[in-house]
Amino acid sequence: MPKIVNKFLSLVSYNNLIMNSLIKGTLFLGLMVWSTTSFAQSTVTGEVTDVKCYLASGATGEGHAKCATACIKSGQPMGLLTDDGKLFILGIGKDKTQYESLKELAGQKAEVTGQASEKDGVNILVVEAAEKPEG
Repeated sequence: MPKIVNKFLSLVSYNNLIMNSLIKGTLFLGLMVWSTTSFAQSTVTGEVTDVKCYLASGATGEGHAKCATACIKSGQPMGLLTDDGKLFILGIGKDKTQYESLKELAGQKAEVTGQASEKDGVNILVVEAAEKPEG
């Protein structure tokens, strides 16, 4: 094999080793952070909102329901805004249909049960069950 090919192959091999080490290190670090984040079973009631419009302009309520529905259905992140102003980013749980059912409640109140966590002021609620509250 020509010298240049051997040199190239040794560089590629070395670069792959570095990339594999970086990927494994990143995965390890991610697992460490994930394992130190505690989740607790919670039931939270609030307004289903699209996170983009809420964070950009504070848009909420019935007047924003049509826009929120369109934004959520187009893939914008969905959140749950409590009466005391706490915003939970909603995550998809094992039963995706529960998460999907919330899209129809944009701009309305919902009661969501799932695993909740907070880190550095960001709240997440992984949806296990969702329903429109009575009353």
